[in-house]
Amino acid sequence: MWWQYGWKRKSRELKGETRREALERHEKVGERILQAAILTVFIAFFARWYTGLGLIPDSLHGFTGPIGIILLWITARWGRISRKDKIAKRKHGRAADLLIALMIFHSFLGFLNIFNVL
Repeated sequence: MWWQYGWKRKSRELKGETRREALERHEKVGERILQAAILTVFIAFFARWYTGLGLIPDSLHGFTGPIGIILLWITARWGRISRKDKIAKRKHGRAADLLIALMIFHSFLGFLNIFNVL
Protein backbone atom coordinates (compact mmCIF):
# COMPACT_ATOMS: atom_id res chain seq x y z
CA MET A 1 0.00 0.00 0.00
CA TRP A 2 2.90 2.35 0.65
CA TRP A 3 4.06 1.94 -2.95
CA GLN A 4 0.53 2.65 -4.12
CA TYR A 5 0.57 5.81 -2.02
CA GLY A 6 3.77 6.89 -3.79
CA TRP A 7 1.79 7.16 -7.02
CA LYS A 8 0.91 10.80 -6.27
CA ARG A 9 4.50 11.92 -6.69
CA LYS A 10 5.38 9.41 -9.37
CA SER A 11 2.43 10.34 -11.62
CA ARG A 12 3.71 13.91 -11.95
CA GLU A 13 7.11 12.72 -13.16
CA LEU A 14 5.92 10.27 -15.85
CA LYS A 15 4.75 11.28 -19.32
CA GLY A 16 3.12 9.64 -22.31
CA GLU A 17 3.07 5.89 -22.78
CA THR A 18 5.09 5.12 -19.64
CA ARG A 19 2.58 7.08 -17.53
CA ARG A 20 -0.35 5.20 -19.09
CA GLU A 21 1.29 1.84 -18.40
CA ALA A 22 2.16 2.87 -14.84
CA LEU A 23 -1.42 4.06 -14.30
CA GLU A 24 -2.82 0.71 -15.47
CA ARG A 25 -0.42 -1.09 -13.13
CA HIS A 26 -1.45 1.24 -10.28
CA GLU A 27 -5.12 0.45 -10.86
CA LYS A 28 -4.52 -3.31 -11.12
CA VAL A 29 -2.42 -3.43 -7.94
CA GLY A 30 -5.02 -1.32 -6.13
CA GLU A 31 -7.76 -3.81 -7.01
CA ARG A 32 -5.59 -6.71 -5.84
CA ILE A 33 -4.88 -4.93 -2.54
CA LEU A 34 -8.62 -4.40 -2.03
CA GLN A 35 -9.37 -8.07 -2.72
CA ALA A 36 -6.57 -9.27 -0.43
CA ALA A 37 -7.66 -6.95 2.38
CA ILE A 38 -11.29 -8.12 2.14
CA LEU A 39 -10.10 -11.73 2.24
CA THR A 40 -7.90 -11.01 5.27
CA VAL A 41 -10.74 -9.42 7.25
CA PHE A 42 -13.05 -12.27 6.24
CA ILE A 43 -10.51 -14.79 7.55
CA ALA A 44 -10.21 -12.84 10.81
CA PHE A 45 -13.98 -12.80 11.32
CA PHE A 46 -14.22 -16.49 10.40
CA ALA A 47 -11.45 -17.35 12.88
CA ARG A 48 -13.25 -15.45 15.66
CA TRP A 49 -16.50 -17.23 14.85
CA TYR A 50 -14.82 -20.63 14.58
CA THR A 51 -13.08 -20.30 17.96
CA GLY A 52 -16.33 -19.23 19.63
CA LEU A 53 -15.32 -15.65 20.36
CA GLY A 54 -18.23 -14.15 18.41
CA LEU A 55 -18.16 -11.77 15.49
CA ILE A 56 -17.78 -8.51 17.43
CA PRO A 57 -14.11 -7.50 17.82
CA ASP A 58 -12.88 -7.02 21.37
CA SER A 59 -10.00 -4.64 20.69
CA LEU A 60 -9.41 -1.35 18.94
CA HIS A 61 -7.29 -3.24 16.41
CA GLY A 62 -10.30 -5.40 15.58
CA PHE A 63 -12.55 -2.40 15.08
CA THR A 64 -10.14 -0.53 12.82
CA GLY A 65 -9.90 -3.46 10.38
CA PRO A 66 -13.47 -3.19 9.02
CA ILE A 67 -13.24 0.61 9.07
CA GLY A 68 -10.07 0.35 6.97
CA ILE A 69 -11.79 -2.01 4.52
CA ILE A 70 -14.66 0.43 4.08
CA LEU A 71 -12.24 3.30 3.53
CA LEU A 72 -10.16 1.19 1.13
CA TRP A 73 -13.28 0.29 -0.86
CA ILE A 74 -14.30 3.97 -1.06
CA THR A 75 -10.78 4.94 -2.13
CA ALA A 76 -10.78 2.28 -4.85
CA ARG A 77 -14.22 3.37 -6.03
CA TRP A 78 -13.13 7.01 -6.32
CA GLY A 79 -9.94 5.85 -8.02
CA ARG A 80 -11.92 4.02 -10.70
CA ILE A 81 -13.88 7.14 -11.66
CA SER A 82 -11.03 9.60 -11.18
CA ARG A 83 -9.98 9.48 -14.85
CA LYS A 84 -13.16 11.33 -15.81
CA ASP A 85 -13.97 13.26 -12.65
CA LYS A 86 -11.50 15.75 -11.15
CA ILE A 87 -13.44 15.96 -7.87
CA ALA A 88 -13.24 12.18 -7.47
CA LYS A 89 -9.51 12.40 -8.17
CA ARG A 90 -9.08 14.89 -5.32
CA LYS A 91 -11.25 12.75 -3.02
CA HIS A 92 -9.23 9.66 -4.00
CA GLY A 93 -6.01 11.40 -2.94
CA ARG A 94 -7.43 12.63 0.37
CA ALA A 95 -8.91 9.23 1.17
CA ALA A 96 -5.51 7.69 0.43
CA ASP A 97 -3.93 10.08 2.94
CA LEU A 98 -6.42 9.04 5.61
CA LEU A 99 -6.06 5.38 4.67
CA ILE A 100 -2.29 5.45 5.13
CA ALA A 101 -2.68 7.05 8.57
CA LEU A 102 -5.25 4.43 9.55
CA MET A 103 -3.03 1.65 8.19
CA ILE A 104 -0.10 2.78 10.34
CA PHE A 105 -2.36 3.06 13.41
CA HIS A 106 -3.90 -0.37 12.72
CA SER A 107 -0.47 -1.97 12.28
CA PHE A 108 0.77 -0.49 15.55
CA LEU A 109 -2.33 -1.74 17.38
CA GLY A 110 -1.79 -5.17 15.84
CA PHE A 111 1.77 -5.17 17.12
CA LEU A 112 0.57 -4.31 20.62
CA ASN A 113 -2.19 -6.91 20.35
CA ILE A 114 0.42 -9.62 19.81
CA PHE A 115 1.56 -9.14 23.40
CA ASN A 116 -2.02 -9.45 24.59
CA VAL A 117 -2.51 -12.71 22.68
CA LEU A 118 0.76 -14.23 23.84
